[in-house]
Amino acid sequence: MKVICEDPKTGGKAAVRNNALAVSTASEALKANLKGNCYSALCDVTPAVLGKDFFFLRNADERDLVIFKIEGWADDASQEITVELNATDDGQAIAAGDAIIPINMNSAFDNTAAVVCASDATDLAVTGGVTASLLAFDATALQIRTFDFPAGIILATGKRLHCNCSIQGLINMNVYFYFRE
Repeated sequence: MKVICEDPKTGGKAAVRNNALAVSTASEALKANLKGNCYSALCDVTPAVLGKDFFFLRNADERDLVIFKIEGWADDASQEITVELNATDDGQAIAAGDAIIPINMNSAFDNTAAVVCASDATDLAVTGGVTASLLAFDATALQIRTFDFPAGIILATGKRLHCNCSIQGLINMNVYFYFRE
């Protein structure tokens, strides 16, 4: 049996299934943000080599890292980004690239995320991995596209996500995440 709970003040709704409240990553992200625990990593890169990894995010925190949204645009509407997990190299070093420091999404906090994050126009030299998602952009170049992950992409401690591009050209991408309490 499914029960819907409604907040009389906001009209917000949540489902109850098997005596457990079902929540989305968006509501969990808001709770995390109120505690200063929600971040955005901005990648602004022009990959010069197709089929290479241009973005890397490794969880260095003892808590699970949950990616709930990726949004961005490309200057070529044919661009496809492959999101991969479980790379096979040791992941302790990044062979190339520019460090990215994710911003805290709550201006009242100045703590930084315990992650290793980088982007590079040539290749970050990450090997292996399994495709978790394919991000395809709109038919019109430079249009922002949002990719929500309602169940989240979860990176345990030491685990990584990396992204590969299908063609050369400018990519502007935000990766939104929080740490699960």
